[in-house]
Amino acid sequence: MTHKERALAPFLKKNMDRFPMWYGGAPETTQNIVEALDARDEAEALYGMLDLDFKTVHPRYAGSRREVYEDGTRLCEWGIVRGGAHYGQALTHPLAGAASAADVEAYGGFEDPDEYDVKIAPEELEAAEEYCLIGGCWSPFFHDSTELKDMEEFFVDMYAAPEVCEAIIDKCFSFYYELDRRMFEENSGKIDMYFIGNDFGSQRALLMAPEMWRKFYKPYVARLIGQAKKNGCVTAIHSCGDIHEIIGDFIEIGVDAINPIQVNAENMEPEKLIREFGDDCVFFGGIDENEILKFGTEQQVRDETRRIIDILGSRGRYIVAASHDYILPEIPAGNIIAMFDEARTYGTGK
Repeated sequence: MTHKERALAPFLKKNMDRFPMWYGGAPETTQNIVEALDARDEAEALYGMLDLDFKTVHPRYAGSRREVYEDGTRLCEWGIVRGGAHYGQALTHPLAGAASAADVEAYGGFEDPDEYDVKIAPEELEAAEEYCLIGGCWSPFFHDSTELKDMEEFFVDMYAAPEVCEAIIDKCFSFYYELDRRMFEENSGKIDMYFIGNDFGSQRALLMAPEMWRKFYKPYVARLIGQAKKNGCVTAIHSCGDIHEIIGDFIEIGVDAINPIQVNAENMEPEKLIREFGDDCVFFGGIDENEILKFGTEQQVRDETRRIIDILGSRGRYIVAASHDYILPEIPAGNIIAMFDEARTYGTGK
């Protein structure tokens, strides 16, 4: 079967030769894999040798507002200054202290869809022809909204000044919704999968009460998912940590696949998840990055890969991936390679 047929088989409840495989990692991690495999380039390593099934295209930033400062910090999306490795941490919170919806409306740092190029290049489409093409925005509007105001202040204002929080969320959401709309329109029929990410969970529970999530965020996630569905996409959401309390909500609003399945978080044991939700969604991930991929031997990685396939893939609806969407270069390349090699040879399990 083609890569695209295999990638979509768990969503369509079709038989497959093996479970589809997806990889996400920092550029340095990918380069480590290229070197470990002695490959010519990224394409040969990931698609020729590891045999992955998905390719991703996001809108490209074409504006001029981003800056890098002398101390290494940088002005990023939404007028936030970030510092630290990779994506970094928010060091400034431009809407801290905003006391009204009018204060939010007056802020001039919101992202502008006009500064992005949404057309998928012909060469990208040609390269992805036999693969499942993931498109649209990552759409982390939860993170954007809390970073603009400062997370602690934002969570307090969800109770003390909900109209301010709603105004910020709406601004962040509207940017992604419009950018997605343009990308679906410009690339009609070309995008197979819509995959977004918002980390609503901590290691032990949701970051907010479930009823607050349902009030402030669920309706917006539903609109993003609904738009993708109308454009013929299967859908997946990434949310780290313990999200057990809202998996049913995700399924209710049309999310087809749940990622990354952080199995060492509270209430995220794979046996529990397959028992409670296995008939209603595709599980996407679950091969532990925190301990097994980071510190384990190659054999331990292979054993864990088979274990997760046997549990989360027991109903034929699974995508092989690590329990994090952005594997950092601290993870040994040999273990990443072993995970995918074992998944490829193990097929759909016992």
